[in-house]
Amino acid sequence: MLSRDGAMARFILAICFFFASGTGLVSGWPATVCGVLGTVELASAILRYSPLAELIDWWQSQKSSL
Repeated sequence: MLSRDGAMARFILAICFFFASGTGLVSGWPATVCGVLGTVELASAILRYSPLAELIDWWQSQKSSL
């Protein structure tokens, strides 16, 4: 679970991604990637869930079990 500060940081990052692609600062495939990343960051902020943190926890548990 993300802390309140972590969720706020995700909201800000999502807004930056949407702003970059929406205003035309980036175009083409980079704009598509910005849109996808913005959606992922927004969803993780709303759910206060971090897929990256879960992946790191899983990797550390796999590493310690070896």
